[in-house]
Amino acid sequence: MSYYANKSGKGPTQRIESMGQPKKRIVILNFWNDTPVKQNDLGAFAADELRRGLYATQRVILPTDAKTELGTADFIQGDSVKVAQLIREGRRMGVAVLVIGRVTKVVFRQRGDEVGLLRQKQSLAGVDVEIKTFDVAAGREIMAAARSGEAASNAIVAFEGASIESPEYRAELTKLAVRNAMSSLVPEVIKSIEKMTWQGRIAKANGTRVYVNAGRASGLVGGDILKVLTPGDDVYDPQTGAFLGRSQGQLKGTLEVVDFLGTDGAVTEVHTGGNFQEGDVVQLY
Repeated sequence: MSYYANKSGKGPTQRIESMGQPKKRIVILNFWNDTPVKQNDLGAFAADELRRGLYATQRVILPTDAKTELGTADFIQGDSVKVAQLIREGRRMGVAVLVIGRVTKVVFRQRGDEVGLLRQKQSLAGVDVEIKTFDVAAGREIMAAARSGEAASNAIVAFEGASIESPEYRAELTKLAVRNAMSSLVPEVIKSIEKMTWQGRIAKANGTRVYVNAGRASGLVGGDILKVLTPGDDVYDPQTGAFLGRSQGQLKGTLEVVDFLGTDGAVTEVHTGGNFQEGDVVQLY
C-alpha cells in the first residue's frame, strides 16, 4: 500500500478511477418462466421491469438497435447455461453485458371471511426470481443473484367475488410481485457492472484519425486517453471443450479523443503506437 494512500486504502488516482467509467451497453434477455403457472407474458414482463429500473439509474446504455429473437430459455441446457453460445450472441449484438433470468416460483393465495353477504378478502402473490449477469468481452459470469417479491390486495366482495378469482386478477397481482422483486435487483446489477473494465472498439482507422464506437452518450470526454489492444483469443478446456473465457489482448498504443461523431461515436488521434485496425479493443488509459 502506498504511504500516501488515504484511509480507504486507495490513492488519489485509484479513487478517481473508481468514481466511474463510461457507460456500458447492456441487453436483458426475456426471462424464462420455469413454473407451472403458464402466464405467457410473465418472462417478458420481468425483463421489462429490470430494463426500466436500470434505465432510471442513467448509468448504463440499453441500446434499441441490439435485437435478438432469443430468450433465456434458449441458452439453458439442463442445469447449465450455454455460455459460449450466449457470449457469441452478445458479441453479435455488440454489447458489453448480457443478463438472463428465470422465474422459479409463483404462489397465489386468498384468505378472509367465508360467510356473510359482504366479505373481506385478502389476495397475496409471491414470486422467486434468479438472474445471472455476463461480461461479454471476458466471456464469463460476473454475478448471480436470487430475490423474492410479494404483493397483496384487500377487497370487500359481494357473494362469490368472482372478479378477484379470475386469471386476469391473479396475473396482475403476480406482476406486481415481480416488479417488487426486480426493483431489489437493480442495485446489485449496477454494482456488478461497474466493477467491469469499460471497453469499446475501433470502428475505422484512417491514417492518424481513428474512429471509436463510443462517444458522448457513453460518457467519453474530449482529451480522454484510450489504450488500444488486440482483441484477444477465446480459451477452451483442451479436455472437455468447455469455454473458459477470453484472454487479454496485447497493447498496441494509445489514442486521444479530439471530437465526437453522431450520438455515440468518437474521433481520436494517434497518441502512441500504430497499426490500429477495425475491431481492436479500446479502454480508458
